[in-house]
Amino acid sequence: MIPECTDKKQIYKFGLYGLLKNLRFFEPYLWVYFLVSGLTFFEIGILVAVREAIVYIFEIPSGVFADRFGKKNELVLCFILYIFSFIMFFLSSNIYMFVIGMALYGFGEAFRSGTHKAMIMEFLDYNKVKESKSRVYGLTRSYSNIGSVLSSISGIFIILFSPDISYLFLVAIIPYLLDLVLILTYPEYLNAKQDNSFVFKDFLKENILSIKYTFSTKKLNILILESSSYHAVFKTLRDFIQPIILAIGVYYVLFSQFSDDENILIYVGLIYALAQLFSVFATRNAYRLEKYIDSNSILNIVWLLTAISIVMLGLMINNIYVVVISFVLFYVYLNIRKPFMVEKIANNTESNKRASVLSIESQITSLIIVILAPILGYLSERYSIKVMLVSFGVFMLIMYIIKPKQKSA
Repeated sequence: MIPECTDKKQIYKFGLYGLLKNLRFFEPYLWVYFLVSGLTFFEIGILVAVREAIVYIFEIPSGVFADRFGKKNELVLCFILYIFSFIMFFLSSNIYMFVIGMALYGFGEAFRSGTHKAMIMEFLDYNKVKESKSRVYGLTRSYSNIGSVLSSISGIFIILFSPDISYLFLVAIIPYLLDLVLILTYPEYLNAKQDNSFVFKDFLKENILSIKYTFSTKKLNILILESSSYHAVFKTLRDFIQPIILAIGVYYVLFSQFSDDENILIYVGLIYALAQLFSVFATRNAYRLEKYIDSNSILNIVWLLTAISIVMLGLMINNIYVVVISFVLFYVYLNIRKPFMVEKIANNTESNKRASVLSIESQITSLIIVILAPILGYLSERYSIKVMLVSFGVFMLIMYIIKPKQKSA
């Protein structure tokens, strides 16, 4: 249900933005593409670290840029960077070209993350929308999940009927061009600028002030760490589903007219689509859980369930049903947590600092991934994915015991 306000059309635009942004047809097959291109798990981990290092370095400056020079302006720039990264991935034939493509992708991520969420919060404040931020953000985020479902299904057909898996990147340019045009139609008050000229000294000063602001309040510190650590775990582990499916192989051939390898790729796409389909339901209805349990308890319980699911996946990694269920649950857990975390951070942040604070949250996420991705890639290559999952799941259980808990007010 769309909340009552004077500009319902803009809420639909927020949803359409998320839908188009998630039409990353290559996402379910990114690690498959890396592996068939001859990269090792450790090299893939390095690529992920490169992307997240770029995000880490430029996350805070990008948030300050958005707050001072306009959020619309920044989003336009980020989509241009994404498009160039897709072109580079399409052309890549060696690790060095992949590094360039991943770096451009990282720049796009740095300039996007936090900015659009801040625009949604700004819209709600400007239009005096009374519904909870978690409910409205959950609604708009559900369109992103729908986009991911469409992306996964469409990706299957693109792979089966295109000359090469790399064409997934080429086709992904189309929705990103459409999203760029859509952003230009956003109302100008969402592009509010504190400056019209760039002065590096003032820009650097604003970066420092944003960091001080974010870490000056203990409650905000805990929220940022809670959100970023969980998101880092999700982003690092989700892509391991691709090599897991490749390792298991195909027990049941869904489409006899295609080869075993093609059927495996179909499986991967369908599993991603299933996970995103459940995510739509989870995102749109997460706020209803507060009728039965407070949001802080929800955050704690989801962390615990995630740790248990990772251990179970590791112990039963050769069971295709456990793999599918675990992967779907990871997405459901994330999409239950995300609306509550965004609302909590937004409610504890001044409106003109939200893009910067949310960017800092994404930056800390990236820092954790920079450390985590090569380690998990090395463990998977040196021992096995099973050992990596069980070890990491146990580590998360230990962290659940010792980390500060979200407490009820």
